[in-house]
Amino acid sequence: MQFSTAFSIILNICIYIHSCQAVYNPNSKSNMALYWGQGAGQQRLSYYCSQSTVDVIPIGFVDIFPAQGNGFPGTNFGNQCYGPPFVYPGPGSNPSLNQLQSECPNIVADIPICQSTYSKKIILSIGGATATNPVVGAAAGIAFADFIWGAFGPQTSAWLASGQPRPFDGPNGEAVEVDGFDFDIEWPSPDMQEGLIAMASRLRTLFQTASKPYLLTGAPQCITTPPNGDANMGLLIQAVPFDIIWVQFYNTPQCSARSWVTANPNYIDGQPEKASGFSYHEWTSFLATGASKAAKLYIGLLGAPDAGNFYLTPTEISSLIDAYYCDAQFGGIMIWEATSAENNPTGPYQAAVKSIL
Repeated sequence: MQFSTAFSIILNICIYIHSCQAVYNPNSKSNMALYWGQGAGQQRLSYYCSQSTVDVIPIGFVDIFPAQGNGFPGTNFGNQCYGPPFVYPGPGSNPSLNQLQSECPNIVADIPICQSTYSKKIILSIGGATATNPVVGAAAGIAFADFIWGAFGPQTSAWLASGQPRPFDGPNGEAVEVDGFDFDIEWPSPDMQEGLIAMASRLRTLFQTASKPYLLTGAPQCITTPPNGDANMGLLIQAVPFDIIWVQFYNTPQCSARSWVTANPNYIDGQPEKASGFSYHEWTSFLATGASKAAKLYIGLLGAPDAGNFYLTPTEISSLIDAYYCDAQFGGIMIWEATSAENNPTGPYQAAVKSIL
């Protein structure tokens, strides 16, 4: 009995210690998402996966959409892929538009390490600040989803037999798939987001055919305009159930996290907040009205002063997290982006924020 009890205690301690490692938990409030792929002189993906402070890594971007990319989407992962001529030839008639990178050896090697060794979730991000391409109409959205799923989702014999691209598969055909897809749409759609809605809905349907759970995430701007929320993604988020919404609470002064810190410089946990333009509660209210009402809401922040406008110091973030951690929908922090966060003058920003969480 004593041995069994002692063994049970030791086992529980081991389980507890393991649970404290950076492993994504959809029910946790301490998840850390770190965007990667666009940092100047960035480290390999596996470098960040090895850090116990990171749970989810959206990699970006798929920044060219098929109608503008000779029939295939285009990708840009900074210094981690070779550019033209190392691209897949699209089915269109203008090869100068081919942008789907075919040689990304570090990413190919690192994704399996991230997933198997470090239990990280790797999410492929679609859009980005420079992606001005629309997905117009439901048919285009469905076709885009089918391609993204075939190219970056589970490997299938039918897809391979048709000679279609698999940019992340291993050199000997080893299957490499991501863990989900992220929508970072920062430009308006001419069709009331019909194409994006069809695309995300199709991905949701395809998720059901996979042997593992897939995540659908979104990174809208912080402005919410009733009744449709974010001008570029609000209708999409209302129509399709997202798992995570990590709002960009930066670069837009009136709704940024900076506005909250400015209004609450001496905030004490449990005390009433002073009014600010910080739109977290507007987002929870907006999500409650649509298909994404069960989505976890992450506060998106900048990783360093040089990453954009309205950066918060770790001390300022501590007060912000104190105020919102207990909100039922709060799921963690998202940081843009990995290189700036790693090179933060005060030390790796992701580590500081994770310790606060």
